[in-house]
Amino acid sequence: MILDVCFFFFLIAFFHLFYQMKVFLNLLLVFELLTLLIFSVGMYLGGLSSVVVCFHSCLVILSFGLAEAVMGLAILISCSRYIGKAKVKSFSLLKF
Repeated sequence: MILDVCFFFFLIAFFHLFYQMKVFLNLLLVFELLTLLIFSVGMYLGGLSSVVVCFHSCLVILSFGLAEAVMGLAILISCSRYIGKAKVKSFSLLKF
């Protein structure tokens, strides 16, 4: 059941990534959803196998997701202050 929900959210994230990638904040939200999916699948599989190392690696994945969110929002704020737009195509200085 949990894997079915994760697969559904995975499909929604990739659909949103390829068809609605004009706004940078939407891209950040999709990446956060993918990080959350990786975390939830890791926790589910760790619960099935009852290995303690899996739970520690899930915490590392969660901390990387937090760092990704902080850096992405910092880039969004600095570029929107510098350029005045939050569109992906206006970030030519980042070479997207």
